[in-house]
Amino acid sequence: MQNSKTYKLYKSGKLWVVGAVAVVGVAVSANTTQVSADTVSNADSQAVKTTDATQNDKQVQLTASSTDTATDKVTTDDATKPATVSSTAEKSTVPTTAGSSVSQGQAKDAVDKAQDTVKSDADTASKAGVDVTTGKTTDVTINDDNASSKTDEVLSDLNKQDQAVKDATAKQQANDQAYQTATTEQTDATKQGQADLDNATSDLDKQVDTAEKAGIKVNVEVAQSSPEYKDLSGLEGQDLLDAMAYNINLYKQAIADGVASEKADTETLAKLTAEYQQKQADYAKANADRDEAVEKGQSDLNNATSDLDKQVEASKNAGLDVSVEVSKVSPKYKDLTGLEGQDLLDAMAYNLDLYKQAVASGVASEKAEQATLVKLTAEYQKQVADYEAQKAAVDKANADKKAAYEKALEEYMNGTNHTTSMTAQTQTDASSGQYQTFMNATVDQTTGEFTLEHDMNDGVHIIGHGVLKGKVNWKIVSNGDGTETVTISSIELYSYTYTNAYQNQAVNQNINFHVYDNDGNELFSVYHDGNTTFSKTINKTAQINKTFKISQNETSPLAQVLVVDDNWIWNTHGQVSTQIKNTNVAPKAPTYEQDPVKPTAPKATVHHVQVVAPAKGQAPAVPVASVKKVTVADMPNADQPEPQKVEVHYYNIKKTPKVEKTGTPKAVETASILPHTNANENQGGVLLSAMAGLASLGLAFGISKKGKKQN
Repeated sequence: MQNSKTYKLYKSGKLWVVGAVAVVGVAVSANTTQVSADTVSNADSQAVKTTDATQNDKQVQLTASSTDTATDKVTTDDATKPATVSSTAEKSTVPTTAGSSVSQGQAKDAVDKAQDTVKSDADTASKAGVDVTTGKTTDVTINDDNASSKTDEVLSDLNKQDQAVKDATAKQQANDQAYQTATTEQTDATKQGQADLDNATSDLDKQVDTAEKAGIKVNVEVAQSSPEYKDLSGLEGQDLLDAMAYNINLYKQAIADGVASEKADTETLAKLTAEYQQKQADYAKANADRDEAVEKGQSDLNNATSDLDKQVEASKNAGLDVSVEVSKVSPKYKDLTGLEGQDLLDAMAYNLDLYKQAVASGVASEKAEQATLVKLTAEYQKQVADYEAQKAAVDKANADKKAAYEKALEEYMNGTNHTTSMTAQTQTDASSGQYQTFMNATVDQTTGEFTLEHDMNDGVHIIGHGVLKGKVNWKIVSNGDGTETVTISSIELYSYTYTNAYQNQAVNQNINFHVYDNDGNELFSVYHDGNTTFSKTINKTAQINKTFKISQNETSPLAQVLVVDDNWIWNTHGQVSTQIKNTNVAPKAPTYEQDPVKPTAPKATVHHVQVVAPAKGQAPAVPVASVKKVTVADMPNADQPEPQKVEVHYYNIKKTPKVEKTGTPKAVETASILPHTNANENQGGVLLSAMAGLASLGLAFGISKKGKKQN
């Protein structure tokens, strides 16, 4: 069988590495002058086999560049160490010699026995999956002379075939084991890696959800990690295990990096979320503190302003001239723009202190102005009260004067005030001397009743008195301007009474008393001697009907109402007259008292204090976070190992009957036994050596195909 190598390139990290893929076969040269089939020693066969085994077990050491440190990141505990598999086969039990002197029968038995071993091993190989091809059976004729050499030649070939079958079997089993191991390790690593990555991704998703619910904008990217896996195409055995271990380590490192990246993003996002939530809480607290302080401050100011306004209204009602102005207070607050967290809380606390101080000052100011206004109002009210009391007294006095004047004026204008007098005039012969006599008349101003008295003189004594009673009827009407119209309508005579005082000593005692009206008509008369007392009822009325208009303080003309004659020794003639005086007096205009000086209403100005409230804090800026979900490209799958191929062929040993030797026997043609190489037979030994050398490399290297990165 032919042993050849194919060289391919694959990339390990940053380096291109050359590997050899060995195609193992049985290398047998043609019969040459240097090496013939029956001169291939057992040692040579062993050398070839040993060399192959050594090459198959060799580990290729790859040196990565200084920038390729991916595999170094995997810790020793986590790193996948390559599993080992050996393709070294047991040495063939087929002998390479039959001994120095064997009979043909022994030779045939040795060959048959050896071929049974090869057949048995070939059957085992076939069951192990080796593609065993049986070639054409070669007839070999032996005789007594060449039995030993031919047998050794055949056995040597059968030994090599058997060894090749065992090698193929061992390699097939090793490749199958390597494939199963590599596939299992790949599956386990992928399952574990994906589980670790899924857990990290799940934690990241939960944190992303928490962050988004907290209001953070999270950009989620998907990052594809594509390690530079070794190409597993054509790799088998230990090379497959080594490459798979290498890939698994890259995969684990990518998983570890992905998990670490997602955990870092999760932790960073959790920290960012906590910080943002704290900022939001601080923002809410700052504004809540602000709203509470402003609400209380406004309430305190409103209460103070309300009390002040009530006093302003009361003072205005009391007559004060009160004006209201607005005083706006703007404390020097700190600017809250861009402040967050504790900085916002501290700045807000500072601003609220300023606000509270301004409110307290404003409240105190309004209360002080209210108190001042109360005092000013009270003082003014006292002044007004004093003024009003004085004014009331003056008004009352003046009102009384005016009322009295108006009353007096009314009485004057419509008054009928008067005085009435009656006069008795006598024309007597004894107005003097011994018989002197008199006559008097009086009148009642209210009723108009009058009394006319006269005396009786006998020359010695006044012996008696006569009394005439009656009534003068008059009517007084006001003219509305102080003048009066007086009408004397009639006179009534009630009675006449004479009262005696002394005895009449006169000689002539013929006394007679007569009363006449203005027209001379006698109304009453009586005759007596003067010595007795008597009384006479008259009950007569005489009409007069005299009318006069008299002005203020004017007296009407004397109007005669009766004529009286008292006749005796000396006749006494008289007239009774009456007069009425207008006593209406025009009242004097009163002198009024001066009004007191009215107090001047004071002017006052009060201030409504308004305090500018501190601004609210700004909501914290919404963070924008970016996280990466890592996906790791799948490792390339191991190729199902190709069946090892081996070819066997058997020999049909033909014995030759023993004959007498008559000459030199023909040389055995090895070409009828061994495959022809088509090489120069003179250089057969060189060719065999070269083939053996190639076979000694014994390792198969595949081209590592760089896995394509997926975006």
